[in-house]
Amino acid sequence: MNLKKISLLIPLLISGSLLYAQDVEENIRMVKPFKADGISNEWNEPLNQYNDATRLAFALANDDQNLYVIIESLDPQTTFSVLSGGITLNINTAGKKKDGIKLTFPLMERPPMPRDADGSNDHQTQHHDEDNGMMHDPSTMNKSIRVSGFKNIADGDLPADNQSGIETGMSIHPNKDLIYELRIPLAQLAVNLDMKKPLVYNIKINQPNKTAMHRAGKPEGGGRAGGFGGGGGKGMGGMGGGRGGMGGGRSGGGMRGGGGGERPQQGGESAAKSADFWIKYKLVRA
Repeated sequence: MNLKKISLLIPLLISGSLLYAQDVEENIRMVKPFKADGISNEWNEPLNQYNDATRLAFALANDDQNLYVIIESLDPQTTFSVLSGGITLNINTAGKKKDGIKLTFPLMERPPMPRDADGSNDHQTQHHDEDNGMMHDPSTMNKSIRVSGFKNIADGDLPADNQSGIETGMSIHPNKDLIYELRIPLAQLAVNLDMKKPLVYNIKINQPNKTAMHRAGKPEGGGRAGGFGGGGGKGMGGMGGGRGGMGGGRSGGGMRGGGGGERPQQGGESAAKSADFWIKYKLVRA
């Protein structure tokens, strides 16, 4: 290779390495283990990561033993999408944008129902949202976690109370904000704090299956149900995201549209389509 070609190649290599560095963010460092219970008091609120394709705020953290993920829906339409289809977290421990270890939660036996799609008025077992027409029966929520790709855990539905150390917690608030937390032992991911590569994550709001859509009184392929739509839209191409949570870190490519975990304006298109985004985060030491 002659000198001219080398001189042209060097700037490309430099720009490529800078682009890679900008795409990779660092986890928040947690001081001690905590329970994934759907209560966000261990995190600095509001979360300053927001993805406009899914309308989800998020942050990632770790201590010496565990990986922690918090995901928040900030509007009723997105909450309906999450409750109807669940969120799948895909973790590629090889640092590649490919399928890896997957966890899906919540698993709804029956999705939220629009009031006009069900004649029942049982206020003792169902929660009503007068403004948006959603009726959510807590008893329809399957507490299991659907997992695949783990070396030491069989593919399938893992009980919420399990011996593998995986925890999920979720809470829904009166304004239909949803908080979802997940804790995974690093040992179950077969990773440790010495690894140089970042972990690559895909966070996806799943499309409700046809049976769920019929039960919810929604037409296949979309349409509103009792005023609820969803995150909608196509998943983000490439990597996005930014440092989040504790200490108010800087924002990144995934912050377009929402910024700082602020509530997006309500309204929007139907919830029938899946939506997802990819991010790269490195584990951090004390």
